Amino acid sequence: MTPEAKNSASDDMQIHVVKQAYYEPEYVGLEYRKLWPRVWQMACREEELQEVGDHVTYDIGNESIIVVRSSPDTINAFHNVCRHRGRRLVDGSGSMASFPCKFHGWRWSLDGQNEHVTQIEDWCGTLDDQDLSLPSIRVETWAGFVFVNFDADAETLLDYLGEAAETLDPFRLDTMRYRWRKWLKMPCNWKVALEAFNEGYHVAITHFQLNRFGASKFASRTAGKHGTFYADTSDTLSNSMKGSHTKKSPPPGADVAATMAGFTDYLKSAIDSNGSDSIRYAAQVLPTLVTSEMSPAEVSGKMMEIAAGIDEKRGVPWPSITMEQYQKAGTDWHIFPNMVLLPMASNCLGYRARPFENDPDSCIFEVYQLERMPESEVPTTENLRNDDIYDEDFWGEILLQDFQQMEGTHKGNKSSSYARPQLNPRQETTLNHFHRVYHEYLND
Repeated sequence: MTPEAKNSASDDMQIHVVKQAYYEPEYVGLEYRKLWPRVWQMACREEELQEVGDHVTYDIGNESIIVVRSSPDTINAFHNVCRHRGRRLVDGSGSMASFPCKFHGWRWSLDGQNEHVTQIEDWCGTLDDQDLSLPSIRVETWAGFVFVNFDADAETLLDYLGEAAETLDPFRLDTMRYRWRKWLKMPCNWKVALEAFNEGYHVAITHFQLNRFGASKFASRTAGKHGTFYADTSDTLSNSMKGSHTKKSPPPGADVAATMAGFTDYLKSAIDSNGSDSIRYAAQVLPTLVTSEMSPAEVSGKMMEIAAGIDEKRGVPWPSITMEQYQKAGTDWHIFPNMVLLPMASNCLGYRARPFENDPDSCIFEVYQLERMPESEVPTTENLRNDDIYDEDFWGEILLQDFQQMEGTHKGNKSSSYARPQLNPRQETTLNHFHRVYHEYLND
């Protein structure tokens, strides 16, 4: 059993975070035994498996999985281990007609069946199909993502996702494609990395430069195992809860258009995401198309109308998304345990964090941009690695600001003076809920 957080006045206000989970080696072992073998985890995108034989390896701890398109309509997942002596069969990604072992030449077909055992006569008939076929694991798809689960008895992926899938389905993420992918070995625990993108409370301070565009307060809520945060438009907050970082009222009309133009231009240089080139162009021409009498909502709607029209002409129409669906989707979704999505009609920024081997002080952290684009314009993307968390030319200003918070938070968690977090009950519900679900797995 893991240590329990102290009780407070109510379970909703109880802090479920145990700080030792960020750095004690015993938690790494618990996660590998009780968490990762039982959850659905994103392994890759379907677009990485376009042709028969295309495959991607997904590693988590000591486990390595081959995810492969075995036929035009079938994606399989197998343990990436030779049945003879345990050598891993493939590394990275690529395309192969079969999976040979480089050690002794045993070979498997794309559906996991053994095709060849070198000098099989020496086994004198003692090998059977159970000894020879590659062990498979469950694989299901959603929104263009390929998920795997080691637990043969786990609930279906759609049941696992629940409200998260229902809310994000209108955005048709399956019709988007990678525009870029990046990753690094981050000097912090995977949970610290994940949580940096699982709440909006940090935005006004960590990303202080965004305040000039009208920074918002955020609220958050849970959804099954998952969580989401969104701009707080509530007018019911008491005066005692309102402070210097309360949402600013944007100026009307043309001033709003100018602000949006500056904001999209900044995002292009600072993270190259949270918008597409079509949205950026629409924002640039917006100031000439609006009047000072138009409300902020009308100005924003005009920008989206222009951008959608541009993409329509490019052959990539946006899905039909109602205002209620936009509002429900909010800003950011955390898919338990280790995936974050920021959905928009034309694009989606995504994050994934996972442990690095058995080291609680490091993790693999990935960032990617999905975008709606014509098939003829889809780039061939390489997942680029850069471990320098101070390289602004590569990562951009916004991610660098997050990276430094992640590194500093991981170090600070180990201080003897720090007992546990004091989480904002409105804006950081997602963090507390993540740890509640996390400890349910570890304690089961």
